[in-house]
Amino acid sequence: MKYLKTLLATSISLALLAGCGSDDFKIDQQQSEQTEQPQEPVNQAPIITLDNAQGVEKQTITLTASVEDEGDVTYLWAQSDGIAVSLENTETDTVSFVAPSVAQDQSISLTLTVKDEQGLSATKNVDVEIKQQLVVLTVDGIATDSPLMEASVKATLGEHEFTTTTTTDGLYSLVIEVDDDIDMSQVVTIEAQGNNDQQAALLQSRLMSFATLKNRAGDDGVLSQADDFAVNVTNLTTAKAALMLRENSLAEIMTEQDLQRLGSEINADELIQVATAIKVILDKSSSNDALALPAGVDNVLELALDEQKITDYIAAVKDEPVFTQAKEEMLADGKVVDNSNVSGINTLYLNEGIEYYNPVIEFNNDGQGHYTTYANQGSFTWQKSNNVYTLENPDGIFNFSSSEQVLIDGQQVYIDMESSVYKVEITILTDTENGVILKEEHFSKVSYPNGEKPDYEDTSEFLTNAFTNNQQVDFVLTTTPLAVPFPSVTYNDGEVATTLDAATLMLDEDGSGSLVELGNTPLQWQLVESGGKKSLVITLTDYNNQSFTFRQLTSADGIVHIAAFNNDDAPKAFVNIASKIKSNEYFDIQTMPSVYAHTSDALSAFWFELWPDGRLITVSTYDYNNDAELSANEVGVTRGNWSMQDGKVSLSRYTGGEGCYYADISPSCWEYNRREWRLIEQVNDSVYFTRKMMWADMPGTGFTQVGHNNRKLIKQNDRPIQLPEEILQVIGQFPYVNLTGLISLNNYLEKPLYYVSYEYSSEGEVGYFQFNADQTFDYYQDGVLSDGSYQAFADNQVILRDDTSFFYGKRYGLLAESNNVVIAAFDSFVWPHFESEVDAKGYAEAVAKNTPASGIDHLLEKKVYMVDRDQKGKWVMTFLKFGNDKITIYSDESFSSIETEIAYTVTEEGVINLSNTENTMYLSLVTDAFNIIVTNDVENEHKDFNYFLFDLNKAKDFINNSNALRESAYR
Repeated sequence: MKYLKTLLATSISLALLAGCGSDDFKIDQQQSEQTEQPQEPVNQAPIITLDNAQGVEKQTITLTASVEDEGDVTYLWAQSDGIAVSLENTETDTVSFVAPSVAQDQSISLTLTVKDEQGLSATKNVDVEIKQQLVVLTVDGIATDSPLMEASVKATLGEHEFTTTTTTDGLYSLVIEVDDDIDMSQVVTIEAQGNNDQQAALLQSRLMSFATLKNRAGDDGVLSQADDFAVNVTNLTTAKAALMLRENSLAEIMTEQDLQRLGSEINADELIQVATAIKVILDKSSSNDALALPAGVDNVLELALDEQKITDYIAAVKDEPVFTQAKEEMLADGKVVDNSNVSGINTLYLNEGIEYYNPVIEFNNDGQGHYTTYANQGSFTWQKSNNVYTLENPDGIFNFSSSEQVLIDGQQVYIDMESSVYKVEITILTDTENGVILKEEHFSKVSYPNGEKPDYEDTSEFLTNAFTNNQQVDFVLTTTPLAVPFPSVTYNDGEVATTLDAATLMLDEDGSGSLVELGNTPLQWQLVESGGKKSLVITLTDYNNQSFTFRQLTSADGIVHIAAFNNDDAPKAFVNIASKIKSNEYFDIQTMPSVYAHTSDALSAFWFELWPDGRLITVSTYDYNNDAELSANEVGVTRGNWSMQDGKVSLSRYTGGEGCYYADISPSCWEYNRREWRLIEQVNDSVYFTRKMMWADMPGTGFTQVGHNNRKLIKQNDRPIQLPEEILQVIGQFPYVNLTGLISLNNYLEKPLYYVSYEYSSEGEVGYFQFNADQTFDYYQDGVLSDGSYQAFADNQVILRDDTSFFYGKRYGLLAESNNVVIAAFDSFVWPHFESEVDAKGYAEAVAKNTPASGIDHLLEKKVYMVDRDQKGKWVMTFLKFGNDKITIYSDESFSSIETEIAYTVTEEGVINLSNTENTMYLSLVTDAFNIIVTNDVENEHKDFNYFLFDLNKAKDFINNSNALRESAYR
């Protein structure tokens, strides 16, 4: 190419010269021939054309350069700045890379170097902007009880917040714009805060996951009431949010699965009551201060989250006409309740709660139906008008017999009573994410067959949640073992009656299996399609081929709801929780001690206190006289003990005396009830488990009744209800709580910790504790060596068990450590242990002879947290400083307010003489973390031992732990 270019240039030059004079040409030609030589052209560097570019994260970005040059060139692309990318085809004119994921728009810089054959090169820089990929969802709704005007609306998605303001009609449109890499399984919460005279209105709605909402919004990306009714932030959604949070022990609800689980467990009647109370406060209280927010409460959400305060408020206003009016207005408000999705219901699976025997109501197309309970099945005819179903049977949809206590001739006697429910009205109040909320009203005929009282008619109503056939899903829980509800079937072998309200199924792939609670009795199983959904059907081959059907009502990885049916001639049904039992879910003895409570309301509660020492306290309360206070005779307390084996908890309850914690120690006590818990799943503080209940009628007969069911308890650090002082005197002021700041026993395993007797005699042997790695301990004192076992818990406290009344269940903990000395608490005693026997003996001798271990120079002007016992033996703290000639006592930990000052002097030996007493003090032990100071009480002729600590938090832990261990000793 370059050679052709040279010839062309020469030809052009000759053509131009032809126009000149011939003589000149000849001369020039002669000169040229004599002087001109061929000239090489000057090489030019390549010319690069390349523009800046942009692309979207996680997509392929391609750049192509245009190069001008006379010959072949080479290419080399490189990155010069920005987040690193992996370049492809870097030695061609076209380079590409996959844009990295970015949290915001970012730029990177690339450099292209082009080199020709002669070695000349050119460089071009280019910037590439990488655009963040956003996902946008617009939420359109209303904030209303009465519309919140110009209210602040906030949507929360994880750590992200998005805000807007309502119109004067309460309407809002809020844009949620997030990176496409965000965790879209996070749930969305919307809050609306009223302004001006609506300040009390802090309303909240808990929606499903962002992914679910985005899917419901459809192609236009706008989520409206028609897509998800929860975009309306109302008094009802606020009540539901508060009750779910309370059910979750006020822990944040993180997943859609937890929202569905908690939503299905709240009480429908309580939900409507709380929502009505919110409406009364926001809509009805402007002219009646008695209806306003309680003092000290800022908004309705805060009130709804406080169980005691909202309970008290409802109790105070629920009988007012305005409360009923507010409830009716709420249930008629189409912006608050949703009845748009309640068509096509042919089955109601009632869900009053885990503690209830929830029945099933089925409506056939021929106007007939069945009301199936855990006890029996009743039939009825039905008709529907709007959202009201009317069920009727003149002979009784279901009938039952009971007894009633009455006063006859001055004596309380029980008389027979029969009830026949001949009509039921069911009103669908609102659709929910978990089914519907309905009102059920029963019309009954009550008769007394023996004529003691006249017959009469009665009506009763209640609100409840219900799943419907619209929620039913295919049964998928075939991974075993599987905990399922069972329709209350009793099996009697002549000695023991076993009732199954729950069962554990083992399902094999070949369609066989076993039922654990009936001695692993064999079964056959299959999935049967009915109503468009698959249900599990099992047959017990050794029990006359009894058949049971299980319909799955919710879908989740953990806890779900199932309706269980008995398919024999006397059908029964029961709706309750179910779950796969995971191999990694089991109770842990180190974290087991705590309070386990059933959900409670007002002054009605039931809970277990599991103490590390193996004691079990069961408490039940009920306000029988309805005076809004608990008296001692309205509290039931039973004692017993608990233990654990293979991850299962056994709880034994005894009767026969006040001290019945251990039957083997108190022979007069006998075990009348035992529970066995096996963990299904624990979600935060919600503990789901299978429960085996065993009852004995009298001592020595063994258990004659056994029941199985699935249950839920809330694990908590405090008692649900404040108990009367008379009860606290018996069971202790506080339940067991995890201790903080105890020293781990692991640092002292397999070596003795030496101590001296409490009299600190200079003579005699030194005792010791030795804790071994195999959870045994050795104890030596007064020439006697004994042993036992111990259990170290997660909070580092230790329980000793040596099969004697002295040690069994005693608590032990290491409070502080420094310079090869540990301060230990054993029961109600606190005293030092030494790693060296020589040091222990030396300490004992020094104390016996009142020999100071040190002067006090190291204490001068230092903040000292003195731990001492008050007149009642409780450990307390005093704040003090030693000056040169006085001790200053301060009133609090800030050391800013002086309470008193005491003059003192110190002898050369280190004995401290106080100006206001004959008592003397001296330091018996000095370490970096603590000192022990001894007071010689002259009047009472004894020594008092107190502790100087120099870290406030460690001093607080010292006090709290010592008091907790001490109280346990006196319980």
